Amino acid sequence: MGLSDERFTRGHVITSTITSLIGIGVGWWFSGVAAVVAGSTALAAPGIVIALVLTGWVVRFGRSGRALPPGGRRSDSPFGPGYGIAVLVMLVAIVAGSRLPATLDLAEATPAWVLVAVGAHFAPFAKLFGSARYLVPAAALCGTAVLAAVPGAAGSEWAWRLVPGFGGAAVLWATVVAGLLDGRRSVAAHAV
Repeated sequence: MGLSDERFTRGHVITSTITSLIGIGVGWWFSGVAAVVAGSTALAAPGIVIALVLTGWVVRFGRSGRALPPGGRRSDSPFGPGYGIAVLVMLVAIVAGSRLPATLDLAEATPAWVLVAVGAHFAPFAKLFGSARYLVPAAALCGTAVLAAVPGAAGSEWAWRLVPGFGGAAVLWATVVAGLLDGRRSVAAHAV
């Protein structure tokens, strides 16, 4: 199973892109911005610009992506029970797991824990969507949380929010770009 295959349809590209771009990427960016004491206004602007550019690209892809297969019947959709279970487990891990750092007197580590939960929830999507592309953001998001833990555990409290915030946004926005580039290649292949 490669990073791209025929089961990845127009609906998958658009849904994955929108959720990574708007729902989560922007939220992580502003979490990072909130961790910066001075200059946070200046840091907010690039996040807004990136989100707007990627949103424009998504809209443009939505128009050109009409040539891609629309997806199968509802019973074939990867957005069924398995998807719902993966999202539910992530939400439970976020809510229940967020208590763990506080009990260990590490409440500042909560964003890193949340990033691990978000990253881990991408792993089952490889099977659900029939594409290993989801293993990349799963590993990258979890790895970003580990990168926060190294300076965080050494006493640099800023790392607990700054690294998951900006790092999580970067990973998710890179996932959007990869999906859109692959979608563009798929559109070109279907146009022939």
